Amino acid sequence: MRKLLLPIDSSSVPDRLKEYLKDFVTCLDYEVTLLNVIPLDRNLVHGDLIGVYDLNREKFEETSQEMLNLAEASLREAGIVNIKKMHVTGDPAQMIVRLAETEGFHMVMMCTHGMGAAKRLLIGSVTNKVVHHSEIPVVVIR
Repeated sequence: MRKLLLPIDSSSVPDRLKEYLKDFVTCLDYEVTLLNVIPLDRNLVHGDLIGVYDLNREKFEETSQEMLNLAEASLREAGIVNIKKMHVTGDPAQMIVRLAETEGFHMVMMCTHGMGAAKRLLIGSVTNKVVHHSEIPVVVIR
């Protein structure tokens, strides 16, 4: 069975993504792994401030798990049943690329979020970074 990584940053899964995903899963026999990356850039947190994250780690993880559970329910309602879930902490783009390559995924499927050219130029987008750094094929759904 092939493995598809589906990173999410909210509990809602767009209908258009579910349509594409269902086709991939049914036609090409994919197992879907929902991934939520809890963003953390330890380079931006100095000294005692890292404790703020550590104090709230449990809440971040609870929120991530709730998000994954809601997304899983949405996919199951759409007829996608072979689903796993995982959450990790770190830089979202780096973690998606790393997990896709080290965990044996065959494909990554992501949505764009309508980020305009000016905003993308200034801050970059997770999807854009994944597309440019992943050795694994990335399907981007608009």
